[in-house]
Amino acid sequence: MPTHLRAAARCLFLGLAASLCAGCGLDVSSFTNSSSSSKPSEGKVLTEADAQGHARTNLDNPNPTEAQLARKAKSTQAVQALKLPVLDTLPVVEDATQITPRSKEEIARRCLAAYVCAAKGEAGDYETGRKLADWFKIRDDFSPMESDFMLHQNPSEQEKIDFTWRNECVHVFLWSLGYIDELKPPHENADVDAASQIMRDAGTQAFIDKASPRPLDEILDANDYYYRLHWAVVELRLKGLQSPVANEEIIAERHRALNWLIRYMNQEWDDVTTDT
Repeated sequence: MPTHLRAAARCLFLGLAASLCAGCGLDVSSFTNSSSSSKPSEGKVLTEADAQGHARTNLDNPNPTEAQLARKAKSTQAVQALKLPVLDTLPVVEDATQITPRSKEEIARRCLAAYVCAAKGEAGDYETGRKLADWFKIRDDFSPMESDFMLHQNPSEQEKIDFTWRNECVHVFLWSLGYIDELKPPHENADVDAASQIMRDAGTQAFIDKASPRPLDEILDANDYYYRLHWAVVELRLKGLQSPVANEEIIAERHRALNWLIRYMNQEWDDVTTDT
């Protein structure tokens, strides 16, 4: 999504933020000042009709199902339990009937590609990435942006950092494939060593074959939760606050992976947005 549309979508929901003052459970004493200088985007605030097709809106599900409403209520309660803000008007996520689940092979190969890129980012050298890509036989599974990064002999420090954060996406994919029982709390980094061992011990084909994908409803539960978590931490940042129990970088990467799993906006991996 173009930057101006992402900002506009954010402004749309910020325009509804008055509801935060009533029953959001916000306990300011739980937060510390953030060093971030980010400010809410200025300019025109779009209507939901303007944002439709570029971000999730209430118009996408004007008559949400009982399952969608229950999922939203459960996620809202969980976010409030962390003493984070919530926005009652934030839309429901998609219903299971609206989504075609991804195959376990597709998820497994995306997981391996993200893992190899993260490993190169962390190691910082070309040979590490090349050897892992060859060992897993996944050269054809990299996205265009990943391919560029993998071929880059001397990526920038920021590129290495950005791709290292993909370990949080790997964490989500391993969970979705049934290799780990639950996602870590939203302030706790993924266990990279454990993830690496799972994939390296199995090898590509066994990793695919032995996967036991979670039901789509569980994926949607997690998507809804991280959608609302992401809104909360961005809202805090815009107010110059941060919470010790919710890390925005961790949440953003997990939200990205979950959006890909549910085919959010039918976006390709390099284009997946995490609109809130």
